[in-house]
Amino acid sequence: MAAMQSLNLSGETRKSDGRLKSLFWPTVENAWDVDYLGQQGFWICLIIAVVNLVFVAITASEIPGSSARIVTLILGVVLFFVYFAGGMGVRQSSWPAALTVFLLYVLDQVAAGHTGILPVIIAGVLLSNVRATILAAKWKPVTEEEDRPARFNETFGDKLVDQLPPRAWPVLKYAYYFFAVVVLLMIVAGFVMRQRQSNRVVDENATPSVTVESPR
Repeated sequence: MAAMQSLNLSGETRKSDGRLKSLFWPTVENAWDVDYLGQQGFWICLIIAVVNLVFVAITASEIPGSSARIVTLILGVVLFFVYFAGGMGVRQSSWPAALTVFLLYVLDQVAAGHTGILPVIIAGVLLSNVRATILAAKWKPVTEEEDRPARFNETFGDKLVDQLPPRAWPVLKYAYYFFAVVVLLMIVAGFVMRQRQSNRVVDENATPSVTVESPR
């Protein structure tokens, strides 16, 4: 039993915070905190990636033109990759990856005009993700022999959250930042175009119409 506990095979957790605190204001005091917050950040990013992909697919199905539909689906796949790969970066304690995910989500929501309570809560969780990743990246064990949680390889979830990030992140991080910049530029360009179109409509409505009456 003691051996199982030292290898973290007994299901025992040594994380410092409860679920709610770790979600919004995490602290890092040991290797279990680092591991738990990395897993938490990964799943948050993956959930956002899946929900965003489903939303884009539904939106694309309502677009009449096939070309526009295909472009929309491609953009949805790119966004899915950015959030998913960003989650792997968070799992590997990469605070630039966490910060990029946060900025992309906030700018996308603001550009789309989504300022409801749910986007604000999600943005707050992603910001907490950034803080957690910075703390995890700075944390160092007291000794190299300090007890650490094991990364499992039993279930599909274990393979996804424990085994995939350390293998895929070193390879995908360059593509991640490239596509993140592309998405960022597209968000800004789309926002500017919508603002110009809105200003044009306002100007047209504000221009007084002049009626010329023919002499009798």
